[in-house]
Amino acid sequence: MKKAIFYLFMLLPILVVSCGAKKYPKFDKEEAFSYLNKQCEFGTREPGSEGIKLCREYIKDNLMKYNAVVKEQKFTAKIRGEEIQGVNILASFNPRLSRRILLGAHYDTRPWADKDKNPDVHNKPIPGANDGASGVAVLLEIAKIISQKEPEEIGVDLVFFDLEDSGSYDDDKSWCKGSQFFAENYSEDEPEAAIIIDMIGDKDLHIPMEYFSYHNSPVLTSDIWKIADNLGFKSFQNKIGVPIYDDHYPLLENGFNVIDIIDMDYKYWHTLQDLPKNCSSESLYEVGQTLINYIYSK
Repeated sequence: MKKAIFYLFMLLPILVVSCGAKKYPKFDKEEAFSYLNKQCEFGTREPGSEGIKLCREYIKDNLMKYNAVVKEQKFTAKIRGEEIQGVNILASFNPRLSRRILLGAHYDTRPWADKDKNPDVHNKPIPGANDGASGVAVLLEIAKIISQKEPEEIGVDLVFFDLEDSGSYDDDKSWCKGSQFFAENYSEDEPEAAIIIDMIGDKDLHIPMEYFSYHNSPVLTSDIWKIADNLGFKSFQNKIGVPIYDDHYPLLENGFNVIDIIDMDYKYWHTLQDLPKNCSSESLYEVGQTLINYIYSK
């Protein structure tokens, strides 16, 4: 994940949870946390690393196991003066349906631990348990649930963005290269809603309404926060947070009804301590179950 911008102003029996009279599939927090752990076992997933190649295949293998239509979207971007190849991973469920929801997360990790207290490690890549693996973990568990019980009225598209986390703090456009390319080259009808998740594994999870999300898509923001409130999830805070340049912003610029679910207040951000031990399966559950209830309410 990039930076905040501060202004002055499988076919197993599927469990369900109830919300009023309607029942929704149950998000498996332990399964989701296993996806997080597995990504970290590959090592750091910075551009060009062996870890990101292994992670990319892991994501695709799981998506195909869950009967998604999977594609790769290859692109190149300039990172600190060097041309780097990126690969977005796209997955579609029930592609025949015209009504669609898009969910996204980035799977790359930052090449430099430049927020670590120890300056000697600033050139080392981060583990990215929260900043990278947490969003992917939630999307993979959602993919599993959809493979067991597809929503009847709406199709779901998942996108796993590459080259999100190699930016410079003084240049917004140097971040989120995968989502920039995706948004600028999107040729389908825009989805009814697009939801990006990032850094949602923190043990001490607090998710305000991201500023750009609220002002661009107030109805979608309100819908998601109401679902979380009905589920009793206190991590979703009923207040407007700071503006953040994240993977939602290029979509916003290209006309999408899009929001970002993100907890920017993470003390291990861009450090070597961004590890699974500092993440929580309960945090993954609160975000994942909120998204499941949203999808299956359509």
